[in-house]
Amino acid sequence: MYHHLRDGKELRMTADEKLTLLRAIFKEFAATGDPRILLANLTDDVVYKVSIGPGTPLSGEFRGRDGVAEYFRVMPSAVEHVGFNYYDFLANDEKAVVTGDETLRVMKNGAVFFTEWVVVCTFREDKICHILVVENLGALSQAYDAPHAGPPAAAS
Repeated sequence: MYHHLRDGKELRMTADEKLTLLRAIFKEFAATGDPRILLANLTDDVVYKVSIGPGTPLSGEFRGRDGVAEYFRVMPSAVEHVGFNYYDFLANDEKAVVTGDETLRVMKNGAVFFTEWVVVCTFREDKICHILVVENLGALSQAYDAPHAGPPAAAS
């Protein structure tokens, strides 16, 4: 759907094609909470990571399509979207970025909080191979008595 062939060689998606794809993904998710379009456009070895420390259901890296599907399956048991907005879509040859904000309710303790977010998607040819969601999820960490995200441990 989003790839081109020239002389039998596959080419990368253009920046505009990345933006079209991400707009479709975020429009569907905002309307229904369904990540189906996202899942269909991931590489087999995709990595999905949210900027939250260890100890919550959303912590760590979710690997492969099944891992990302598991993230979206578990997410409603951790947080409920009270509000969800997306704003900017930016792309270059390798990455695309989406900005937005959301209001979340922590299911464990009922705390409601607002956070702005940035989603950085890295592409390999016509599929997304890495997703990093950067947002302040301190209220979720607090509900699970988990440490806040910190820098990676220094190599020894």
